Amino acid sequence: MKENPFYYGGAIIDEHFCNRVSEMKELQEDIYSGLNALIYAPRRFGKTSFVLKTLDTLSNNDSKSNQKVKYIFLDLMYISTLDEFINKYFNALAISLEEATDKVVNFFKSILKIKPNINVNFDMNGSPSFSLSLSQEDKIKALEDVLNIPLAFTKDGTKIVVVFDEFQEIINLDIEAKMRSVIQHHSNKVSYIFMGSKKSLLHQMFLDKSRPFYKSVKHFKIHEIEAPEWDKFITKKFELTKKKIDKKNIEDIIDITKGFPYYTQQFAYEIWSLTQNIVDENIFQTAKKNIISREEDLFSIEWDNLTPNQKKAIKIIINKDGKNLYDEQQLAIYEIKTGSIQTALKGLLQKDIVDKVNDKHYFQDPLFEYWLKDIV
Repeated sequence: MKENPFYYGGAIIDEHFCNRVSEMKELQEDIYSGLNALIYAPRRFGKTSFVLKTLDTLSNNDSKSNQKVKYIFLDLMYISTLDEFINKYFNALAISLEEATDKVVNFFKSILKIKPNINVNFDMNGSPSFSLSLSQEDKIKALEDVLNIPLAFTKDGTKIVVVFDEFQEIINLDIEAKMRSVIQHHSNKVSYIFMGSKKSLLHQMFLDKSRPFYKSVKHFKIHEIEAPEWDKFITKKFELTKKKIDKKNIEDIIDITKGFPYYTQQFAYEIWSLTQNIVDENIFQTAKKNIISREEDLFSIEWDNLTPNQKKAIKIIINKDGKNLYDEQQLAIYEIKTGSIQTALKGLLQKDIVDKVNDKHYFQDPLFEYWLKDIV
């Protein structure tokens, strides 16, 4: 039984990764220069895969500057307390050393200003995890100590990259000011990559003059992978597994997914799985139905959580293709006033359901948009 050549649902590397060559090159240059970067993209856009692929490439190829590159990755999505942040970040730093447990413990004892107990636990496979025993009064001191650890890693000339995924979640921890005050002293010796999927919160953090991280990063944009690249990628995968997909089928996939890596890989995975030899229209429609069905519960909940005026605003966005949303005829049809639709649109932007470029509103999730067009 052949293995499906497409993959989705987790970070994508190696043969499953599609394109982003120019963006990888730009991010590599920024890392070598010691810049800090903010990478915003909607959920399922492939930002984590892009960053990890870039860092893996750097870690495996230090020939450019004869400099070793090490990276530390921490996902903040499910961190809700200061204790969790300190210990999960400390553990990520400790694991990155890739040394024997006793050497790791001794190293940290030599560089930490506070002297907490360093706990080591082993899972069923014998892999260690590290944490600190901290008193309440030691937490702030420990936070500064742990935040400074990456700088200690640079003493042998290693280039250190720290990646904070879903960085907007630190808003709940009240540590923005402390993090900024520590990180700014790391200069270009440590590169920080801040990633997130909640644009409204990230804009507050990095574009508000009153916030600690104001103008502290390069805003790094990643875009949808273009249709020709997906065409080559998908066609090749089918050919290598002795199956055939028509260019029109790929165009239909991109028309729905807008080039979002997660959804595009999901469609290709489903279609490949249903295909014996050649993709036909029935296979395509079955794959689409299966995918929409899996997402329907989530989309229904998202729709149900909207206010009546937000639902009206969504219908107007669809009818007007995101432009001229204050058209009097449309407002009259949906019985909504100008002030009310302004408030509704602001709410949709804050919920990261829609975004706005120039004078056009658009949906951040292309499959949600496709589902909405079918129900409204």
